[in-house]
Amino acid sequence: MPHSAPYNIAIEEGLRTAAREGRGAYLLTYVNAPCVVVGRNQDPGAELSQGALRSGSPPAFRRTSGGGAVYHDEGNLNWSFVVPGALEDRGALLAMVISALRSLGVPAEPGARGGILARGRKIGGTASAAGGGALLFHGTLLVSSDLSALWNSLAAHAPGYASGPVASRPSDVANADEFAAGLDTARLALAIATAAGTTGAETWDSALDAESVAMSLARYSSPEWIFERKGIA
Repeated sequence: MPHSAPYNIAIEEGLRTAAREGRGAYLLTYVNAPCVVVGRNQDPGAELSQGALRSGSPPAFRRTSGGGAVYHDEGNLNWSFVVPGALEDRGALLAMVISALRSLGVPAEPGARGGILARGRKIGGTASAAGGGALLFHGTLLVSSDLSALWNSLAAHAPGYASGPVASRPSDVANADEFAAGLDTARLALAIATAAGTTGAETWDSALDAESVAMSLARYSSPEWIFERKGIA
């Protein structure tokens, strides 16, 4: 299930446990099938468009970090740093992602609230979770996403958006390949790994056992986590 959002959330959380236990620092890059991923404290019913809610497509999932709802598809690259550290370490990690984008010709710069901009338009966002001496700092990069599907899937891009407990903030978005013709998610993933000083060759199962990932996958796939998270530890 390499393109499954809950599968990749389960891997991130397993690596966060490993980082807390002092077993290493990790960079994970992946691509998900079309879906909407809401922040830890958001209400999916408020963040998905009415069309998406009625049809159940794209499906909704919930990540473990805060922030707003984002649309994923095969043209969107997800990156995750899971490292020993705290929230104040995010700047240096984001600088690596910015450096990778610039190395490929994308005029990237940091924006407000952890956003990543190119010529004033948002090409990516970030979110984080920290505790126990470990930092999860991750984000999305629109490389060649279906922007029409993004606008149609997220309630924040529709008139009359009324947020739940945590509001999403709609932005003027763009794909990174608009600024660097021919760019794809694989090239960008390699550039981020290079900027971070790693080959990116190691796989998650060198640090995690399949049983623990399967248990986490069941949790992050469950309706209780996605739609009824209140009261879940």
